[in-house]
Amino acid sequence: MGKLTMKEVDDLKKANILDAKAVKELEKKNLVGTRSRAIKYYFKNGKGKVYPQLYFKGLGKKTKPSKDMINLRHQFNQLLDKYATKEQ
Repeated sequence: MGKLTMKEVDDLKKANILDAKAVKELEKKNLVGTRSRAIKYYFKNGKGKVYPQLYFKGLGKKTKPSKDMINLRHQFNQLLDKYATKEQ
């Protein structure tokens, strides 16, 4: 069984299928991914496209991002939705 994406969890919460307790249980069992995927954003700078990115140097395969890192990434993605162009 694969992990749920953050967007899928948000959609399920909005549809009142999952509550906060259920989301915490899924996170505890490591069934919720921490990264969103499949959408690329860009800005135009006159010469081409510039792709913004956010990463955490030093975060390896055996470590998990903290709650603050996850919240920062979520806020970063919201800013991209607001200011950047989605690539088709």
